[in-house]
Amino acid sequence: MKKIVSVLTYAWYVVYYLFAYCVGMIAKRFPQYKNLWLIAERKTDARDNGLHLFKYITKNHPEINAAFVIESASPDYVRVSGLGKVIEPYTFRHMLAFACAEVRISTHYMGCSPDAYRFKRLDKVFHLVRGKNALIRHGITANDLPELHYPEARPDLLVCSAVPEYEDMTEHYSHPQGVIQMLGLCRFDRLSENHETKRQILIMPTWRYFLRGISDKDFKQSEYYKNFMGILSDAKLGETLNRYDLHIVLYLHYELQPYTKLFAAENPRIKVKSLGESDVQDLLMESAMLITDYSSVFYDFAYMAKPLAYLQFDEEMFYKTQYKRGYFNCHTDGFGPVFKTPEEVVGYICKKAETGMEMEEMYKRRVEKFFGEREANHCEKTFAALKRIVSL
Repeated sequence: MKKIVSVLTYAWYVVYYLFAYCVGMIAKRFPQYKNLWLIAERKTDARDNGLHLFKYITKNHPEINAAFVIESASPDYVRVSGLGKVIEPYTFRHMLAFACAEVRISTHYMGCSPDAYRFKRLDKVFHLVRGKNALIRHGITANDLPELHYPEARPDLLVCSAVPEYEDMTEHYSHPQGVIQMLGLCRFDRLSENHETKRQILIMPTWRYFLRGISDKDFKQSEYYKNFMGILSDAKLGETLNRYDLHIVLYLHYELQPYTKLFAAENPRIKVKSLGESDVQDLLMESAMLITDYSSVFYDFAYMAKPLAYLQFDEEMFYKTQYKRGYFNCHTDGFGPVFKTPEEVVGYICKKAETGMEMEEMYKRRVEKFFGEREANHCEKTFAALKRIVSL
């Protein structure tokens, strides 16, 4: 039965898209859809490279007919709608814009579509989607992502942001020459701005496939919960926070946000924040130190040359079940020490609290080698690359 429903869903999308494409042949003659640049992130939020690029285009290139796909119920809707044109996802207007767009720009491949997973499959098999597609990325890729290899993905532009990332993808991902370009993440432009750093330590781990959707009871039995809760509940950490006037913020990955409530800490210096309550980039910029596991946010933090550490209690399991290990090894290439237990992490936090929140020279050298020259014009370079692919 599930197979029948799946086939019917695919068939419906084909018919729906082709209908919108036909309507679009006329709609593209009108200003609303003519030469449209369609931009999207997850459609539920706007806090990533899509937002930064949209902001840059609407401010610096008002001649571009750009629109952002976001739900009106999103806490970010007002902010985005104040910048320019927005489109409600999953409506006919959305499908029409998707079919009409001169270029579709998203942080996740086929992210502008009503259903990224199914449109990836349809485009791979039937080459269904017409027009240009640009993947401006959600973050830097360190692990091997087979779904981004050609022809699994066929973008006209795929953005890279680090020297080894660019070298790895050009060598192993098989995309036509010129598709992969070293432009940098659009959100990095803001990281280069002067900003205030609080006496705050940010704990931001990534997610696990096998934890998504399980019961609260089962989640609390997981090693994931026990390890990160082990940091928050450590008595020595509490003493250090009080002594050095430090605060901790825990922010879970998008996929594990429903479990935020389980991490309540007794110490008033420890806050657990949820989606919509804080902007991830704001948290990164205002924090003096980062604790993560494998989350790619550590690249953003390292870009600012601030100290970080990794808690990888499940390293072997992670690379068996979550991602295939890529060119980047945190032990030899990382921008901070790698620990296996919460106690080791707490020890490192206490040490940095006493000696100062500065990145060690060894890790600074790794940052310089990894990013190369750090320039604050990534939106500008991405816009120029988009103009080039549109003109081809």
